[in-house]
Amino acid sequence: LQPIKGKKAELITLANNNATEILRLEEIQTSQYNELLVEIQTFFALTHTPCRIEVFDTSHHAGSQCVGSMIVFENNDFIKQSYRHFSLQARDEYAQMRELLTRRAHKFEENPPPDCWLIDGGSAQFNLAREIIESSGANVDIIAIAKHKIAGKAHRAKGSANDMLHSHKGIHKLSPSDKKLQFFQKLRDEAHRFAITFHRATKLKELTRIKILGNKRDLTHAQIEKLLRIYGSIKVIENLNNTEIKEALRSKK
Repeated sequence: LQPIKGKKAELITLANNNATEILRLEEIQTSQYNELLVEIQTFFALTHTPCRIEVFDTSHHAGSQCVGSMIVFENNDFIKQSYRHFSLQARDEYAQMRELLTRRAHKFEENPPPDCWLIDGGSAQFNLAREIIESSGANVDIIAIAKHKIAGKAHRAKGSANDMLHSHKGIHKLSPSDKKLQFFQKLRDEAHRFAITFHRATKLKELTRIKILGNKRDLTHAQIEKLLRIYGSIKVIENLNNTEIKEALRSKK
């Protein structure tokens, strides 16, 4: 139908005007995004325009339920089908990041490297990522973002966090209102959200297994904690026989 007059004609005109305005705004947004990428490439002297970025973060609780996350950003959008979770064996944050990045680099042949890696951390994590990339033979630019901390705790207030960026040019202390910093903060926060979500799910799953194990083997929570300190994993404890469990509980560890 193509009404020429009346209410239906008015609706057609309104729909056309709305569609035209949406297209105009999308074109402006795309143009601003492309300009930002070029500005980032120039400012940090990157090899590539960072069209596809992989962002990494880790999460753990007192060295347990250690997990890592990788999120992907491309064409001004988060590519959620490319997100990945990692269960990690390492216990400290630096070793966890090494394990996470190494495992990703080993997959470059089947899942090609991006233009840029964004790492949650400071100079140490930046140098670690650079070492892994150089060892892999890939050509990937690297940026690290170190959280602004107040009294030892991460300060994530929108628009006021003085996070520092690290690149091969050194340390960059940008204004909280700088679009480049805000762009990387947005990506880092999404990787953090994804890591925390997986960590909580992992922790809940392990707590459920601990409860089942305690009921099945008639073990107290304190006894299970001791076994975890010795063996490090519920899965290992589940495979022990009763004699092995008793001997472990009698040990002084």
